[in-house]
Parts: sequence; C-alpha cells; structure tokens
Amino acid sequence: MQVSKIKITDPGGLHLRRAADIVKCAKKYKSKISLCYDCKFADTCSILEVLALGAKKDGEIAVVVEGSDEKEAARDIGQLFSEGGGI
Repeated sequence: MQVSKIKITDPGGLHLRRAADIVKCAKKYKSKISLCYDCKFADTCSILEVLALGAKKDGEIAVVVEGSDEKEAARDIGQLFSEGGGI
C-alpha cells in the first residue's frame, strides 16, 4: 500500500477539471486508488465521489493506492497533483 499526502493549493480547491484528470489517470491502473479528505473517502473511478469530497484550498488530501501496480499508479497520481500545482 502506498499513501501520500498532498496539499491543495489551487484557489478553486479540487474542481471539476482536476477531478476529471484524476479519474482518467486512475482508470489506467489495476490498483484501487482512493482519496481521503476531512474523514471522507472517494474511489477515484467515480468523478462524483471525487467532487463530493469538497476539498478546499489549503486542505490536505491523502492518496491511498493498493494493488499490483501501486508504485506506478502512486507516482502518476502524485505527478498529476504536482503538475496541477497541488490541484
């Protein structure tokens, strides 16, 4: 299991475009990828669950990846967050 924490720096928080990017990236992997924010979990295969987290600027999201390709998945999801300036 890979767990990483990422601070949200985008003024709009975790918005629709970023949520769509996360879901698209997550669907490439066999591993189960979840996000945790404010004691709520979201499966990254569901854009509605990701948006329902309501992650705000300066909040912290935990990315939990578990499965056969978890290292690659964690790397790519983390890279997606860093390219988005912390989403």
